[in-house]
Amino acid sequence: MELTNYAAACYTQNMNNYQFPRQKVLCDEKPFSRKLLHSLLKTVYAASPPFTGYLEIANDEPSLLFLFFFNGAPYAAGRYGDCKPISYSIQKFGEQLARSAEESMSVTLCETDPVLLKSMVLFLQEEPAVKAPTSLIDIECIVRQIGEVGADAMIALCRDKKINFFFFKDGKGALAHYSDLSYERPEGMTVDEEMLLYAFQPKDKVQAFIFRDMVTTMAEDSTLLDKDSLDKLFSVGYPKNRRRRDAEISPMPDGNPKNRRRGDTEISPISAMGGVEVLVKALRQEPKLPSFVLSVESGPLQGERFTVTLPCVIGRKDCDLILDDQRISRRHAELKMLDNKLIIEDLASKNGTKVNGETISKKRLVANDLISIGPINLRISPA
Repeated sequence: MELTNYAAACYTQNMNNYQFPRQKVLCDEKPFSRKLLHSLLKTVYAASPPFTGYLEIANDEPSLLFLFFFNGAPYAAGRYGDCKPISYSIQKFGEQLARSAEESMSVTLCETDPVLLKSMVLFLQEEPAVKAPTSLIDIECIVRQIGEVGADAMIALCRDKKINFFFFKDGKGALAHYSDLSYERPEGMTVDEEMLLYAFQPKDKVQAFIFRDMVTTMAEDSTLLDKDSLDKLFSVGYPKNRRRRDAEISPMPDGNPKNRRRGDTEISPISAMGGVEVLVKALRQEPKLPSFVLSVESGPLQGERFTVTLPCVIGRKDCDLILDDQRISRRHAELKMLDNKLIIEDLASKNGTKVNGETISKKRLVANDLISIGPINLRISPA
């Protein structure tokens, strides 16, 4: 296809597709090729500071495929088509990409802040608490309720296939991310006021999606894929060191636990092992223990980074992670997986445990949450 014809096709394709906010665009809707994709992966993994953002693949169905990166590692994947968001495993993203016709696709790479990344992942993963045209709901009342609860929340507003995100921190409007670049943002307004103004566009239908929390889930296969594995996955539909027949017999989970049959064995693409060794380990049901990075942001150990394997007990003495301070209990808190969710539980400590400033007894964690144990603040991220 000639470049001029391709540009025209891309324009028609973009008119049919929904648009999501962009920040720092590193590659803008270029004709798809495996060579370009390989180059973009090199850009992601070489970035300093570590890359946070998304890879977007547009095709002529029309639909959009997304692969999200957080702190230099793959985090989640998703698809938006037929006005429906679909959460994907990264394996499924790769399979879809490998069987798509290259000539019908374009590729975009955007670097984003963590809030926009989380908003997009949330939009593709979770069912909103409310989904309706703004003309049919009392969005002002909803904003007041978010403020009264004082929690993090997100409202997405869609007009003319342009999806815009409004992030609420502790119940107050904090950030707005627009894909609707034709909208002239008013000066001197709070984010809450700006969002309400956008919600009631004269003569235009605006669809609202209300998310009353900001809880997102890292794809189960995200920690099992490095750059080489992704490269192979995107080329042939299965990761490095994993044979096509293995992939056909035992597919990776699609991210929905309801779709996994009882007794299914997951064969994990671990780049350091040959296919036979991986198969043996899987048949023996030796699961790969999840691990996370704890970065110390305050206290005597500021600047240190710990990689911990779960379950992990944190405390002053005889623990998996020892923090030597008298304000920290001997066995203070525990990090563990519960129903495929990362949980922190306070172990009846004297001075308590906090997450993002809130004292907790047990709480689900997501990437970038701040854990406070005594005088020490620990930021959690995928290993």
